[in-house]
Amino acid sequence: MKTAILIPCYNEEKTIGSVVSSFREQLPGADIYVYGNNSTDNSVEEAKRAGAIVRFEKKQGKGNVVRAMFSEIDADYFVMVDGDGTYPAERLGDLMQPLIKGDADMVIGARLHPTSESHFKWINFIGNKLFVYFLNFIFGVKIIDLLSGYRAFNRDVVKSIPIVSRGFEIETEITIRCLEHNYRIVEVPVDLMPRHKDSRSKIKYFRDGLLILNTIFFLFRDYKPLTAFGSIGLIFMSSGLILSGVFMDYIKADKGLYLSVFATGLILAGFISFAAGFIIHAISRRFQELNYRLQLIDNSAYKGLSSKIKNK
Repeated sequence: MKTAILIPCYNEEKTIGSVVSSFREQLPGADIYVYGNNSTDNSVEEAKRAGAIVRFEKKQGKGNVVRAMFSEIDADYFVMVDGDGTYPAERLGDLMQPLIKGDADMVIGARLHPTSESHFKWINFIGNKLFVYFLNFIFGVKIIDLLSGYRAFNRDVVKSIPIVSRGFEIETEITIRCLEHNYRIVEVPVDLMPRHKDSRSKIKYFRDGLLILNTIFFLFRDYKPLTAFGSIGLIFMSSGLILSGVFMDYIKADKGLYLSVFATGLILAGFISFAAGFIIHAISRRFQELNYRLQLIDNSAYKGLSSKIKNK
């Protein structure tokens, strides 16, 4: 079974060589790909020196790199890891095992697991906890680590989920799309190690935080339109009814014409939102069925090709 290890890389010359070497040691038969993303240091040279297959993605951003990796590389199993040396290569076997056994479609290296001993900056820790809370509350799931960059996938996941993110919100998008495609997710505890003293985080806290929240809410709207638009409709209708009840005497006295019109408008907006949710929900279900059938065709073609290669 072919395994590809995917390493997005932007200015990680101090660590990328050791990351490639450590994963090569853990899984000698894997193809290790390092995708340069307009690095201005010697990251590419260090990756080549360590024996990685080096490719390039000119569009800046981790999401753009991962999208290129998923579309250009084919394998049975995929491992995605950052090039900053903060994820332990020795846990690779633990991430791969649920995939090989057929117990999972995606395995997340969970830095926030209760048994993990991870080194977080306080702002990173709070941000990660906050985003996990939002995800679990909105989608009704129990994910431990939403933003981990250490993940393993089977081919079905990599070749079926659409990716539109351009930056560090990519892990959020992958997780939500796997949840909505009903893929099995397993989380394995890993320890987040301290960064190399000369390595710097590329995250811009405010901008990337807003992008992650935006991704959560927009994918919630796309995958659960009835819940999303129904909640908005409920808020509008409740506000209109409460407004009417509180100011009923004022309205009856013909002194609240504008207030009456406003309350009626809120109730109508609520009904419209409910109707929009039902319509979009029906369309979404049809597209999900189409996507499932296309995935079956793709899997059948891939298995047929693999069988021919083995027979030769």
